[in-house]
Amino acid sequence: MRRPGLFPPFLATLLAALLLLGAGCAVRRAETVALPLAQDAGAYHGLPGDAQLMSPAIQAAAWSDFLTRHFDPWDRPRPEYPAEKVFRALDRLANRALYGENTLARDPAWLEGLARASRVNEYPSLNQRAVAVSNTAMRVLPTDKPAFYDPRQAGEGFPFDYVQNSLVLAGTPLLATHESADRAWILVESRFAFGWVRASDIAWVDDGFAQRFRTGAYAAVVRDGVPLVDRDGVFRCMGTIGTLLPMGKEPRGDGLTVLVPARDDRGRAVIKLARIAPGDAEPAPLAPTPDNFARLADRMLGEPYGWGGLYGDRDCSATTMDLMAAFGIFLPRNSSQQARIGWVEPLDGRDDAAKKALLLEEGVPFLTLVRKPGHIMLYIGSRRGEPVVLHTAWGLKTRRGGIEGRAVLGRTVITTLEPGQDLRHLARPDGVLLHSVRSINTLP
Repeated sequence: MRRPGLFPPFLATLLAALLLLGAGCAVRRAETVALPLAQDAGAYHGLPGDAQLMSPAIQAAAWSDFLTRHFDPWDRPRPEYPAEKVFRALDRLANRALYGENTLARDPAWLEGLARASRVNEYPSLNQRAVAVSNTAMRVLPTDKPAFYDPRQAGEGFPFDYVQNSLVLAGTPLLATHESADRAWILVESRFAFGWVRASDIAWVDDGFAQRFRTGAYAAVVRDGVPLVDRDGVFRCMGTIGTLLPMGKEPRGDGLTVLVPARDDRGRAVIKLARIAPGDAEPAPLAPTPDNFARLADRMLGEPYGWGGLYGDRDCSATTMDLMAAFGIFLPRNSSQQARIGWVEPLDGRDDAAKKALLLEEGVPFLTLVRKPGHIMLYIGSRRGEPVVLHTAWGLKTRRGGIEGRAVLGRTVITTLEPGQDLRHLARPDGVLLHSVRSINTLP
């Protein structure tokens, strides 16, 4: 007689097989990074909350410059970028093994097909003003499909899709310069980047629309996930921090009325009016006070990391660019370009202690950027003699048994310049952010 609680031999064998199968299919979780600092952007600056971090004259000049750049795509007589720059991704990706969303290697024919779709020899085929009517992915090739490098390598694979360039927010003025062979994609230039967007995500702008849209008074959306619904009850787009829209001339009353671009049945831009509730948008530019910077920064904290704006999320430079836009400060899209704006202090040749000392002495909370290769951070003050930064980061470099990996941050966080010190396998010194910092620069 079988004793209670024991499996028959065949059931024990089956159970063992199922356990092995489950182990083989299990997802290996990356090591995560502890966040010992309070995730409160206003806790570290040590300044009066209403202090003016820029004089009115300096902010007015910055805002004027921002608007000039913002609308510049509508004022350009011709495309700004030459073909060799526009199609550089075709050459860069052709020299690499590429992998798809299924982690399998892509056939070289995939890239060859995209080269044909790009009509390289016919560029530029358009010179037409346009506007984004929804938040849209800007791609370096006319496709939604990803191109990853070898996902078995640390720091590659998801989320690093090398076809993704940026996110373009609704209401952004564009210059359309080229059309894909199937007409589904349009190559556009914006104030901060160029690339391919879905044709259905933009609308064609004529003189009348351009004149009405440049009202001279603009609203900044001051939180993420604000639905913009027109007076007919039609959802038009989702507002986020970084979204700027013209304000209507009617009395403000409760909230703000904004002009939202929409696309008619012939692809032309038309204006719809939407009401934004109090607290979701404010007249731009916002007063450059620590309280205002911290308020918007806090609303970004914890948001997932999005390489190049993937899935509508932000990477490091998108976070700084979107935050600064509300205050009328222009930043380019790329972190290395952002690090050249304003007063720049190179840190090459300094040891880590000297880097920290200089940042603490000369850094201006919410206006000083801290740059390491491939990453940009915003200095927001200090705690116990340690500089504190806000940044959107994927992870920290680890090394275990000679094998490189990543400890995942994966979101917008507040840290010192030496996060992950509690990690046993943090790569030292190259995995320590501070060690790789190369410069600081103060805006505007």
